[in-house]
This record gives sequence, C-alpha cells and structure tokens, in this order.
Amino acid sequence: MSFNKKIVVLILVAILLILSIVGLTLYVVKNKNTKNNETPTEIIADTTAPIIILDDNYVVKTGYNGNLVNSIMSADDIDPNPKREILGQYNLNVAGEYSLTYKITDASGNIATKDFILKVRDNYTTSQSSIAFQDAVTKYKNNNTRIGIDVSKWQENIDWVKMKEQGVEFAVIRMGYQKGFDEEVAIDPYFKQNIEGCLNNGISVAIYFSSYAKTEEEAKNQALWIRDNIGYNYVNLSVAFDWENWSSFNSLKMSLTDINNIANSFMNECQNIGFKPMLYGSKKYLESVWNNSNNYPVWLAHYTEKTNYSGSYKIWQISETGIIDGITGYVDIDVMY
Repeated sequence: MSFNKKIVVLILVAILLILSIVGLTLYVVKNKNTKNNETPTEIIADTTAPIIILDDNYVVKTGYNGNLVNSIMSADDIDPNPKREILGQYNLNVAGEYSLTYKITDASGNIATKDFILKVRDNYTTSQSSIAFQDAVTKYKNNNTRIGIDVSKWQENIDWVKMKEQGVEFAVIRMGYQKGFDEEVAIDPYFKQNIEGCLNNGISVAIYFSSYAKTEEEAKNQALWIRDNIGYNYVNLSVAFDWENWSSFNSLKMSLTDINNIANSFMNECQNIGFKPMLYGSKKYLESVWNNSNNYPVWLAHYTEKTNYSGSYKIWQISETGIIDGITGYVDIDVMY
C-alpha cells in the first residue's frame, strides 16, 4: 500500500471513530457509472429522518391478528432495518379508541414520530361511492383528455364492442403479475382476449405489471419477461410498473433507496427494450416514497373528484368503483392527458 493510500485509510478510520462516538452511521452506496459500467462507491452520512405513512386515525377490526407495527408503513431513506415501535397501551381484542404514538429510529439516531388514534371496531367496513362511466365522460372529457378504464382478470369477460360504443378511448390492461414475494410470474388469463378486444375495436392500449420484486435484478428480469411473453409489437407500448405491497414493506428490510432502485431497474430496462415506462402509485406514496428520479410518466391513483396532487402525471385513476354496461361488477376509470 502506498503512503498516500495509507493516509486516506487512516483519515477514514478517524472519521468513522468520531462518528461512532456521536452516534452517526456512515453508509456505503454503490452508484452505477453508465459510461464505463463501473460501480464506484460513495460514502455518505445519514442525516435524514425516516418517514411514517399514517393518518390521524388507524382503524382495525376487533380481533385483528396482524403485526400492527409492521402494518403501518414506515421507512428510512438508507437504513433497511430501522427500529419501529408503538408507544402507548392498546388491546386489539377490545373495541375502543387508543391514543398512541408511532416511532421509528434509524441506525444514525434520526427519529420520526406520529401521534394517532387507533380505532378498534367490532364492525369495520370500507366503502367508496360508485361512479358511472358516462358521468366520468361528462365531467372529465375535453379536448385535452381521453377517458378509459384499466382491467385485469377481476373483470372477467368484457364486451369490448360495448366499451367502444360507450366512449372508452383507451384501456390499461394487466399483462402479467407476480404471484407473491419470491414467487413466479404469470400472464393474466384474460390478457389475450382483452388486448385483442381493444385492438379489434380501435381502443388504444397500454399495459401494466403487478410486481413483488425485492431486488433490482428481479425487477429487471420481469421487464425482460414481458418482452419475451407479450406476443405483440411492443415498440412504443406504454408499460406501467405497479408495486403496492405496502402492508408487507416493513418486514422486507428495505430502505426507500432500495425500493426506488427496484422500480428504476424495471423502468430503465423497459426503456432499453423499447417500451415507454410508466410509474403507478397512489397520491400518498408518490409524495412520500417514490422519487421517480428519471422523470418517467406517472399513473396517479387518487379517488376523488378533483386531485390536489402537485406532481405531473399522464394518467389519473379517478375511481376503482366505476360502472359500465358490458362489465360485471366494478372497474377502474381513468383520465389520460
């Protein structure tokens, strides 16, 4: 080892010693250099507090047997395994309201807290008002918009002739999905007939993939799987990445950096293939989790009459309880700009 390298090593050791005394953790982050494919490392200090995605009230049904700490999504930007805890007394088997504090602490001692009311209820159901597709057309259709739907096997057999007749201008179709964490991927059983129904009736098409990817390599391979299995001319086809398994996120030991790298791995590979990548997310998670560092188009989910999401978006999913003749049950309704 040269004299200069020894000096650098000694300096780094001294810095680590000082930071360990004050309780600050250094993290080594790999950054890919796209020019020469090398992976230089960057040593950074974590000074950012974690996040907690939690409203003022959190409601569960009496007898809830999940892990409440992990059910409430929280994360750190770098630390994959921060300390999470709920402060206060509560009983999931006894109906009532409990004043609690959620606390998360990363390895560098950065802390975030959120006071909330845990409501344990004997009868707990959620509901959303349905919206007729024609009402959505009346409300949101103009010279700058198109009105459409997004579908998967849950809508079963769709009458695409009726979709066209009623003004459906585009559809986002689930092409494939992962069956769970570390599970195989599969083509949506209704994908073929859905995409053929759209193309045969002059309805524009985009697709999405529901992912449980836990690594960048897994996400990249899912994009390649789409290329190998779609069976259609995929050039210029919009492909949305849909990762929304937030109730399991805490137990996966991933940081916000990790999940964003996973999304970018999928979308970057889509772009390399010739797809048009798109990121799907709810307003809450687009604002708190996804950084979308490459500025890919966004497919926003926000079930309200007028969204107050401040970021840019290409498609707005306005409802998951849409009603239209030709589909049994509910369907998601979307506005494209």
